[in-house]
Amino acid sequence: MRNGLTAMALVWALVAPGRSVADAPKNDAPGHDVFGLTKMWPVHVNIAANEYEIMQPAMGGFFGGGPGGPGFPGGPKTPPPKKPADRPVEVHKGGSFGIEYPWAHGEVAAGGQTFKNVGLRYKGGGSYAASIGKLKRNLKVDLDRHDANQRFHGLKAINLNAGAFDPTRLREALAYAAFRDAGIPTPRTAFAEVTLTVPGKYDKELLGTYTLVEQVDKIFLKTWFGDGTGLLLKPEVRMGMMRGPLTYQGDNWEPYTDALRPKDEPTKKQADRVIGLIKLVDRAPDEQFRKEIGSYLDVDQFLRFLAVTALLANTDSFFTGGHNAYIYLHPKTDKFVFIPWDMDLAFGTFFLLGSADQQADLSLTRPYAGEHKLVDRLLAMKDVSERYQKVLKELATTSFTKEKLLANLDAVEKVLKEPLDRETKAVAARRETGGFGFGFGPPPDLRKWIEKRSTSVAAQLDGKSKGWVPAGFGFGPPPGGPQAPPRPGEILPAPLQNALRLTDEQKRQFAELQTEVDARVEKLLTEEQRRQLKEMRERGPGGPPKRPGGPG
Repeated sequence: MRNGLTAMALVWALVAPGRSVADAPKNDAPGHDVFGLTKMWPVHVNIAANEYEIMQPAMGGFFGGGPGGPGFPGGPKTPPPKKPADRPVEVHKGGSFGIEYPWAHGEVAAGGQTFKNVGLRYKGGGSYAASIGKLKRNLKVDLDRHDANQRFHGLKAINLNAGAFDPTRLREALAYAAFRDAGIPTPRTAFAEVTLTVPGKYDKELLGTYTLVEQVDKIFLKTWFGDGTGLLLKPEVRMGMMRGPLTYQGDNWEPYTDALRPKDEPTKKQADRVIGLIKLVDRAPDEQFRKEIGSYLDVDQFLRFLAVTALLANTDSFFTGGHNAYIYLHPKTDKFVFIPWDMDLAFGTFFLLGSADQQADLSLTRPYAGEHKLVDRLLAMKDVSERYQKVLKELATTSFTKEKLLANLDAVEKVLKEPLDRETKAVAARRETGGFGFGFGPPPDLRKWIEKRSTSVAAQLDGKSKGWVPAGFGFGPPPGGPQAPPRPGEILPAPLQNALRLTDEQKRQFAELQTEVDARVEKLLTEEQRRQLKEMRERGPGGPPKRPGGPG
């Protein structure tokens, strides 16, 4: 009977109208021989000492230093001095922490090929903060940055993710695989064992095992959609922002760029289309929303994106933090499609939203705290809610079965066992200290967690349980009433402290830490900046003052 249900669900997935606007990559697509759930690549990074020095961010994290870094209590008082570069240095401001990553020149060898003069930089937000002071950190490799003809099996760029929050290195690859199995346009993955040479400093030093993740770029878009000319957005709501990326801010494009971060300058038509979607979601009456949302959004694709996010309990997601996803305006359909990104905290690992056990029971219909207007308004529509339940039931018998997840886990564990042993020895030999684990210990045992999640999913789909709904941290008021939002510059707001069940002693130490941080911030700011910060804190949830002709 089980096999019959699986077959029926698979048939429904294949023939359901509007299931996806994309096709899986063909066998001859760029990178087709690079990726695979159990593929491992040896990668060697060779970078001159002066370029390696340029590559180090001057600011490691929060308030110009981050834990263990300059400007943070316990870190060095000033950033380490840098030798002036003999060329202009481009800087990428990345992640929710707004860390500035300088681009360096280097050389990368992989798969029997050596690529000279590639672009190299670090990447990430919290995942980078977790590796400050360690040699192994997330890397972006831009092959064609200085040589337009360089390709690795047809790819212009690759991402090497260090897995700072996941000592097993399993979660990210398994999560991406679940999205792909559900028919969602999703980056492909492999693994890489990376070594580093910096002449005079490191000689083929083993950094360890990385997850090699496909870049979402024009090559990716053309592979999945047949057309890469549409508008690609990568929302990023940085610390201190009080609004989600789908908040209406008037009919001019400029106010949206900081949160939506378009990869190219949009045309007037594209910008108006984005603003039209946001205005519909954030401001339109219910009747108008119901009538028009299908003309803006590929609703069936979005429901699948939501469903996999919920099934994986990937709470560090677009639905909680307004980031970790790409949004693509498909040029042929003129509809928006969602693409998953940054899966290292999937499988109930995002400690700021709730315990691992709580997230194992995460609600399938409300897998986030507070409100999310797009989801809330969609699922309030009876026909859409029924379609969502069908998607959940289909996926629970195809791409998200306990048997499939555990089989994938077993396969990846076999491949990673020896490389992870080598990494452990290399790290021990370096006697590394540093990194910011946020003090919440290792992630839960993945096998046990999958067992618990499977039980909860079955109970929810059978109508025996509604699952656990997070109480705090997100955009909008939580169920049961509003809570005070964090003030600008607050390290760990009270709702998060309560959700994490901090002891009185921990709260006392955080209060002392906050006092130190506030004092350092005051010293760094000018008198005018201090006045502005004071006004921001006093305004609280009201946010910035209203702009003439636009909303607040």
